[in-house]
Order: sequence, then structure tokens, then C-alpha cells
Amino acid sequence: MGHRLLPIVAAFLFWGLVAPVAGSSGTQHAPVYLALGDSLAFGVGASNPLGTGYVARVYQSLEGSERYRQGGLDLINLSVPGAKSSDLQAAGGELDSALKVIGERQQHALPAANDVEIITIDIGGNDLLALVAPGSPCLQSASVEPCRAAFGDVLSSIQNNLMETIRRLRQAAPEAIIVVVDLYNPFSGTGDLREPIAELGVGQANGVIGAVLASTELQARAASVFQLFSGRGGQWIAPDGIHPNDYGHAVIAEAVLAAIAGREPAIPNSLLSMSPGATSAPLQPNTVTDSNNDSGGVSVSVFLAGIAVAFAAGLVVCSTIPLPLVVQDHYLRFVGNGGPRNR
Repeated sequence: MGHRLLPIVAAFLFWGLVAPVAGSSGTQHAPVYLALGDSLAFGVGASNPLGTGYVARVYQSLEGSERYRQGGLDLINLSVPGAKSSDLQAAGGELDSALKVIGERQQHALPAANDVEIITIDIGGNDLLALVAPGSPCLQSASVEPCRAAFGDVLSSIQNNLMETIRRLRQAAPEAIIVVVDLYNPFSGTGDLREPIAELGVGQANGVIGAVLASTELQARAASVFQLFSGRGGQWIAPDGIHPNDYGHAVIAEAVLAAIAGREPAIPNSLLSMSPGATSAPLQPNTVTDSNNDSGGVSVSVFLAGIAVAFAAGLVVCSTIPLPLVVQDHYLRFVGNGGPRNR
């Protein structure tokens, strides 16, 4: 969902933006909402990423809530288009930046007033791109076994990296609410040939995400959007065919807010006015079917081809975002009602 160099370069330049300014620590009084992730948290697909992206919507709703209305709430969005689960833990990456912010806030004279209270994470979609990247065994061999092994490695990577990321965040911010957004099928209900392929891949990825969130030690909450998006790819997906549009971002935001509040999502009727389209029969999330049988399953080769086409749109969209815009306009610190300002 973005240029491969963005996570590294943007994370490096971000240090200059988050570096403490002498004498500024006394002004940090509000609690913090930290957002980590890829192009979804960045707001790609929304008409105004900084206003109608799901992270911005969550922030706006929280800031107006009884909890934060008087004292305010700071938003620090560390997401980078193109980020994979491994990028979260890269040196100088999102996790390091998040831990730096947490450490700075905890050292403040009034830590109870400015702790990082809410953390959201979305990750995993870009990990699938590794299956069609140069050097992948799926491109070098016609055998399905190397492909299946590579796919298993990708799923393990998502699980291990997400688990370690949450573990370190939980250790640094034991009282914070941590919410993880799962993946959706952008083709669901569209009748697109890629619909069942994406259903399989997303089901696999959500399976390992669910396994991480099942850990009671991590105490992380799920904002599940998979079922919410079922059958509604034609309504809630942007013209690029992959990212959510304003409606889709609004749905994701509601799922996150519901997870924070410990309730079920309540999707506004205005977003449900159109009937969802027909969708394929559910596929087993932990089964990859090869093409050497007559069971009618989705072959690994077709699955990989679908991934390449499905996520190419994300690469094209994010590659058009100039790096200066990413750094200057996205890494923002929202302070109370004073509007955004560079951090």
C-alpha cells in the first residue's frame, strides 16, 4: 500500500519532527492517542486523510467525548503507507517512535495527565506482497510447495511481529487501551473474480491476528471489520479498488470506537441504506488448496496472482504521494482544540 522506501525514509526523517524542543515539556498536559499502521491508518482512500480517515475520525470522536472534552487529547499518528508487520519493529520505525513518545510522556511531572491512553494498530496487508516480490520462491518455482511454505512464513511473520509489537507496547504502557484492526475483503459483494481469492487470503491473515489477540497477557482488543465489510465492497471501497472510501473509513472508525468503549459497533443507517451484494460462500481460513485436485478450491498460483493485482493499486496510489508531503502533513500532533501542528 505504498512505496517500499517510505517506511525507512519517513521513519528516519520523523526523528527530527518528534525530537523534544527545549522548554516544551511543560506544555504537554493532555493524554495521547497513538496510531500505528500502514496506509489505512494514514488515511489513503479518504477524501481528506487528515479529516475523514479512520484515525482522524476516532480522534475527533474521542476529543469530543466526556473523558477528553475539557482536558483535551493529543493525536500522534506514526503510520506509514507500505509498512509491513516487520517494519513496525525496524530500528527507528513506528514501534521505536511510539516507545519514545511513551517514555517522554511518562517522564513528565504529571504523568497521570499525559500518559498514552489509547493505541491503535492496523497491519498485515502489505505482508502479502512478499509472496510476489522479487526473490520469492513463488516466482522462481512452479511447484506449489515452496509457495505454500512462503505463505506460511508470511502468516507467521504477521503473528510474531504483531505479538512482539503489542507486548512491548503493553510493557511500556500497561494501562493503555490497545486496539488492533483486522483486515477486510475489498472485493466482497462485487462479483469480481478476485473476491474468493481475497476471502481466502484475508481469512488466513485474520486467523493469525485473532490468535495474537487471544493472548490474555497482551490485553489487546479487536476492532473486527471483516464481517462489517462483507458484501459491501461496492459501497465502502475507494476508486482504487483496495482502500476504504469515506464511508469505509467511517465504518472502521466506529469499529475502533466500539472496541475502546467495550460495546458492539453501531453502523449508522445512512451507511446501510443499500443492500449488500452477494458474496461467496465462506472459505476455511486455515486451508490453502492447491490446483492438483478437482475439489474446486482456489489454487495457490491463482491466489498469488490475485494478491499481486489486488495490492498493486495500493502501491500506485501511495507512490504518488511525495515524501515531503508525507513527512510534513502526516506526522502531526493534534493538541486539544487548537488544531494540528507539526511535532
